[in-house]
Amino acid sequence: MKTAIIVLVNVLLTFALQAQNVERYMKYHDKGRMLILEGKYNDAIPQLDTAIRIMPYYPTIFQDRGYAYMQLKKYDKAILDFDHVLQKKPYMTEVRLQRGMAYYHLNRLNESEQDLIAVANSNPQKSREALIYLDNIRKEKELAYIENQQQLEYLRLQVENERLQRARHREEVIWNTVVPLAFWTTVFLTW
Repeated sequence: MKTAIIVLVNVLLTFALQAQNVERYMKYHDKGRMLILEGKYNDAIPQLDTAIRIMPYYPTIFQDRGYAYMQLKKYDKAILDFDHVLQKKPYMTEVRLQRGMAYYHLNRLNESEQDLIAVANSNPQKSREALIYLDNIRKEKELAYIENQQQLEYLRLQVENERLQRARHREEVIWNTVVPLAFWTTVFLTW
């Protein structure tokens, strides 16, 4: 009987502590969201960090913090948060879109393209923004290809120029050394 009462008290205390944690996390999470809406991203991140320490398994907090990092152009940190969310909720196209945009800004075009294609295929409402980024990726890849071709052409011209210089040098050696040597040898032998 005594152990049953102790177990019951422990269970009640556990539920009470969890309820406090939920209230505490919500306070910090709501404050972080409010700061994001006000555009105070630097102030929002510590609030969201505290909420994550209290409730580390709630992916929406990571999503909000990732959004704040995006606004601060801390794309690597944003990607880590978005990865965490997508591990728990892979169907969240909004997060996949945000991660694709972060990859784009880090010039990780292939990863960005994968995420944005997935968004365009799965969510018609978000496909407009994804299609804009995909078009930019296509343009960036075209520019990189053209740049690559120009570099290759430049290298070809450099190699051709070096070949011509070596050919001119051989001609100079022939005309400045071999021809005079042959001439003087002929003169010497006929004298």
